[in-house]
Amino acid sequence: MPIEVRNVAFSYNHNPSKRDADIGLKENAVLKDMTFTCRDNRVTGIVGPNGCGKTTILKVIAGFYKAQSGTISYDGKNTGNMHAAELARLRAVVEQTVYTPFAFPVYDYVMLGRTPYHGNFSADTEEDNEIVLNAMKDTNVLQFKDRKINELSGGELQRVMIARSLAQEPKYLMLDEPTSHLDIRQQLEVMKLLRTISSDTTVMCIIHEINQAAAYCDDVVMTAGGYVVGEGKAEDILNYDNLNEVFGVLSIQTNQPESGKKQFLFSLQPDTHTERIKHVHVISGEGRGGRILLTLKHAGFRVTAGILSRNDGDYLVCRSAGIETVSVPSFSMYSDEAIMEQKKLCDEADAVVLVATDVGSCNLGNLETAYSYLNSGKVVCFVDHNLKEYKYDNTADKRATRIYDEMLKGAKAFSSADELLTELMN
Repeated sequence: MPIEVRNVAFSYNHNPSKRDADIGLKENAVLKDMTFTCRDNRVTGIVGPNGCGKTTILKVIAGFYKAQSGTISYDGKNTGNMHAAELARLRAVVEQTVYTPFAFPVYDYVMLGRTPYHGNFSADTEEDNEIVLNAMKDTNVLQFKDRKINELSGGELQRVMIARSLAQEPKYLMLDEPTSHLDIRQQLEVMKLLRTISSDTTVMCIIHEINQAAAYCDDVVMTAGGYVVGEGKAEDILNYDNLNEVFGVLSIQTNQPESGKKQFLFSLQPDTHTERIKHVHVISGEGRGGRILLTLKHAGFRVTAGILSRNDGDYLVCRSAGIETVSVPSFSMYSDEAIMEQKKLCDEADAVVLVATDVGSCNLGNLETAYSYLNSGKVVCFVDHNLKEYKYDNTADKRATRIYDEMLKGAKAFSSADELLTELMN
């Protein structure tokens, strides 16, 4: 039973009496043209920057606001033709804050979820009691049933609010930032609970934490400026390009060890560099060049990299960031073709950056390539986070150490990505 949103537009200041209502709507619209689907028995996360209309679209879907154009349908039925009581039996909403003018016992508060099934002044039934107790068990709040709702912690209250919504027996559960103001453990517990609930109920939630969306949402709707930028499986939508376009941030993708789900590290984009240097080729490895690669990428440089082994952390960073990379199979010697491709990129680059790594026979060629440009007139930079404290050298006659010594003497040496960026931008 999917929720289908089709061409929805909404404005808080819409005046239908204007001569050209469509123009008036477009000028003031919070939602300009929203189209997406929340699929059955899945967790769909709505993500986007502040002020992009996430809460508004949730309230339109829930029927709290009426769209000025477009349609919302539950399982193919237009919600615009539904009465409020019918909507209340189909969907439940957990808003960001709960207003409790009275110190309700938790049990009584959860029982409010049965209101759509009661007539005026009708008493709670045994069936109501059973449904409420089951909802409290499912959300692990049964032990709080006799406590006052204003005595609960943030995480406890959030679970109680979800229990009340489950007591409505909804087909659709909608939540507005369910993990806001919670500590890390409480956030994870709530998201895990939503995953469990989704086996029987279609869940849609607004979420700010991208890593939570990546770990717990089946699908993601990414929004910006009143439009849908992308919708689909979380692993497809949450990627370097979309996060850059919508949030304007630098991201490094990693994966959770157990689940394999994507996780991201974020940073702000540095200021744009000058036009003197446009293309930088980075020679790194062992994951030691990740920050350098991404810092240069988001500073606006054309960045290329390699040679990198395909099991190297830096290779994974390059793939995530869309950086052109010369690569070879894991644990293999560099092929002549790869070395030629590397030198071609170095020839084209305005600067070559060598990052200090452990060196053996497989990757010595990287050092030799960087060293060959030392007196070529090209800008050559050497980055070692512990200057003069070289990494493990397993090369014949300590060739790697001798190259590193020469790089310290002849190249521009730095101990951090920030120092390197400052130099390249000047």
